[in-house]
Amino acid sequence: MPDSIKTTRISFVVAAGLEFATAALLLFIFFAGASLIGWGTERSSLLGSALLGAAGIFLAAGFAVFGIADLVIASGIAKGRLWARYAGIAMAVLLLFGFPVGTILGIIALMGLLGRDASDWFGSLRPARPMPQVPPSGERSLRSGPSE
Repeated sequence: MPDSIKTTRISFVVAAGLEFATAALLLFIFFAGASLIGWGTERSSLLGSALLGAAGIFLAAGFAVFGIADLVIASGIAKGRLWARYAGIAMAVLLLFGFPVGTILGIIALMGLLGRDASDWFGSLRPARPMPQVPPSGERSLRSGPSE
């Protein structure tokens, strides 16, 4: 495996770890905030409790799903699967919006997935076109009639 592909794979594993850590932090905030504020008290209607409700759980689940997707992409990159290259490019573009760490990881991933080593590792992006059949110069074509 070329070094640029290894670096790309590592960047996806690091991004997955950060996404899992973010999901765990959101769940911790949800449960700690819910226990401090109280599940059914008057204070549960405060503005900040929206993060502690269903929105917090959905955010945590979303980060966990992105973490799993990053690990699947990293596995596909290690095996040289072409789908992993396409999915990795899409995920790297999404990582660019996570300033500052996600931006750095996204740039590293894009450099590896769009670089010279990627076409060798994953194969060509374009399907090979068949070469036209050209008869050798000494043979006559079947379409031509009898010579006179």
